[in-house]
Amino acid sequence: MRSLLRSAALLLLAAVPAHASEIGPFTGPEADAEAVRLYERANSFLNNVTEGPYSYSYIQFHWKRAGSNIDRILRAHPSSPTAGRLRAGELKVGPFEPTYFKERVLPRLEEKKVASFDAVNCAIFLYTEETNTEVAAKKRLLEEIILTLCRQVRWGEALAYPVLDDERGWLWNIVTRQAVIYRNDKLAAELVNNVQDDNKRLLLNTQAEGLGFRGETAEDLEAFLADQADLAGELRLAVLRGLVRRQKHIDRFIQANRPLKGLYDGVDGVQLPPDDAEKPYADLAAFYATFGPKPPAAARAATSRYHAFLGRFDLARELAEESFWVTDALDWLIEQERYAAALELGRRHPEATAELVTTLARHGRLAEADAVIREAGAGEELAFARTRGQMLATGDVFMVREHTFANLPIKSPNLTGRLICEWSLTPNRALRGAAPWDAVVFKFAPGFANLPEPKDKDKVEAAGR
Repeated sequence: MRSLLRSAALLLLAAVPAHASEIGPFTGPEADAEAVRLYERANSFLNNVTEGPYSYSYIQFHWKRAGSNIDRILRAHPSSPTAGRLRAGELKVGPFEPTYFKERVLPRLEEKKVASFDAVNCAIFLYTEETNTEVAAKKRLLEEIILTLCRQVRWGEALAYPVLDDERGWLWNIVTRQAVIYRNDKLAAELVNNVQDDNKRLLLNTQAEGLGFRGETAEDLEAFLADQADLAGELRLAVLRGLVRRQKHIDRFIQANRPLKGLYDGVDGVQLPPDDAEKPYADLAAFYATFGPKPPAAARAATSRYHAFLGRFDLARELAEESFWVTDALDWLIEQERYAAALELGRRHPEATAELVTTLARHGRLAEADAVIREAGAGEELAFARTRGQMLATGDVFMVREHTFANLPIKSPNLTGRLICEWSLTPNRALRGAAPWDAVVFKFAPGFANLPEPKDKDKVEAAGR
């Protein structure tokens, strides 16, 4: 019986055509024909499923199948003419040599697929691209990446992001800011207490400003300042800056008889006043009075921004020069539809042109924003400002399509990455439409020519599986 079963099994195996899981080698005309079929299929995958029209996930599915076909030819049909020509370098897989395709193209394709997965991945890809050599602009993008990770409650990833040793305090400061604003007080305390002494002052100032912005009571703020008596003076100024940033938006909404529920300020939403009437958040005017009859210039300048944001320009001028509060004045003038006055103020302060463009776009005045851009001589920074204003608008929703970010007149990967990060955190972030990251990756890193030698053989093997 065992002999009969063994014979039947051998006959069954002989009748089954060659597959990837078979050992081989297989020889003869049928094997040679199978090798030709496998090669033609592999070649078709690369020639027809190309970068640009298709997502990287779709491309990888087919290109990995092409790689598997080539491996199967060399393993299962090694004596076929097709295998011989592949080994001799006479045949290519699409436009690539077989070895180059396996060791360089497939690992790079894996990187692109991962980069196109979500907003943060795409921004990190743009940041780490070897062609991105703008040091200052890269650091600004990295700040947005860390901020976005924090806002997505990925604190560990944010803190573990690889930076140079002398940048560790800078990274901790970004995380501290978000931790304080969103009441992750345990993490904020750990960072402030464990940071090196030369960076502790920076983190304490950030903590103080965050406490003012998030809406602490006057008693809690004074208790915090009392615990830091050595730096109480400058920390009081930091608290004031946070209070101004918070209160100016709340009072603007109250001034316009708008509900506070829709209150929003960039990527950090202004938290609403507490419902507990017995513990109201600190009053800005009362806190400013704690500086005494002659407040320092920094306190006066910070408060001037509050008055300018509410249209009280005379009070703002009494406290500081116009350059301190010009952006706040522009915001008020544009909201009041006083465009001629806003444009005139912008001309007096060309350093505020980008903010003028952003504010106009945020209020839906795209024609006026474009006029300012033309007058200023265009440029990527102003294209960035215009798009950012559209994203921050709470009225006209900025709809993102497949090629929205890729089609922007912006060649800088760092500016594009910053827009991607900020857009992922805006109130309309749920209105994604088609994920646009494949098009962005293709715009800034097209093609697979002249790829460097693989650094990690394990990753090469993993990318081909």
